[in-house]
Amino acid sequence: MAHPNPPSLMDRLFPQEDPPAGQISSSDDLSSSTLLGLLSSPGIYSAIKAPFLSSSSRDEQLRSNDLYRACFSTFSNDAIKSKAQEQKAAEADSLEQLKEAFAQEGVELYTSAVEKLAEAKQEMTSEISDFANLASSMAADIDELFFNLSYPLSKTLCHSKNFPQATIEAHLANVKEELKKAESELEVLHREWLDLAQLQEDVRQELLRMEEGLLADGEGAEEDEYHADLAAFRQQVERIVAESDHAIEEIEEIYKAESSAQSVKIIKMLVD
Repeated sequence: MAHPNPPSLMDRLFPQEDPPAGQISSSDDLSSSTLLGLLSSPGIYSAIKAPFLSSSSRDEQLRSNDLYRACFSTFSNDAIKSKAQEQKAAEADSLEQLKEAFAQEGVELYTSAVEKLAEAKQEMTSEISDFANLASSMAADIDELFFNLSYPLSKTLCHSKNFPQATIEAHLANVKEELKKAESELEVLHREWLDLAQLQEDVRQELLRMEEGLLADGEGAEEDEYHADLAAFRQQVERIVAESDHAIEEIEEIYKAESSAQSVKIIKMLVD
């Protein structure tokens, strides 16, 4: 809802009053009764439009123009004493209006200044509070960062869904133990592989000796049956050797996969 504009200082000083019906006020009446009439006299404008003279004759010129006479006649004690009681009451009312208008303007100016100062103080307090909160948050982050940098890396806690919470030192110790176990298992498998290779070589040498013995003894009545048994034995040995080789290859693949997985886990743990 729009608020009506407060009256200005000029409106308070010089309220507009409608003249009574059938009465026409002349410039002579206004000039002799109120401050507005004095300031509205024709001689005022001629005095205002008059050019300024030099400083030596300026006082003389102001004394002779209508503006000086109007102001002097309004505010002079001698003029007030020489006028009638009604004119004194009118002039006193004009001065009272002037005093009231200045008082109201002063109150409004003071109130407006106080409100603006309160708003500025509130805004400054809010900005100071926001800055204090930001500074406090930054200080907390800096303290946490400094604590993390000053704390030994080996004592830093790590946790994940795949392994329990512990320090980096404990995780590295566990990984070291797992690597030792894997190396021990690999060593056992390597010895088994060497034993199988030696067994294969022994079987091959035995077959060669058997063939050489048959050739030296000549052909017998049961040569065909012997060769059949020998061929079956050779196939059985070759099957055992093939199965052993396949088992060794599977073991090597499992070992490689486990080693790769452990290496990736260690690297990921250190990076995270």
